[in-house]
Amino acid sequence: MIPKVSNIVKYYIYSTLNNDCFNKLNKTRKDFVVSVLWHILSIKGRINFLQLGRFSQSSEQTYRNQFEKPFDFFS
Repeated sequence: MIPKVSNIVKYYIYSTLNNDCFNKLNKTRKDFVVSVLWHILSIKGRINFLQLGRFSQSSEQTYRNQFEKPFDFFS
């Protein structure tokens, strides 16, 4: 099982994504984005909602619901 995201990793992800778009998000959404990026970097093999749900604290349905909401990475 993959451990929770450490504070150092959170700091690096936050500093990389530190822009206007990311700063406008609420804390819950920021934590979700950090969690997704952490799990994408740490899960070996194919990444899908089932794998994200298996290796994280959140369920598969949580990932499906969150990915339905729009998020602009490029602005």
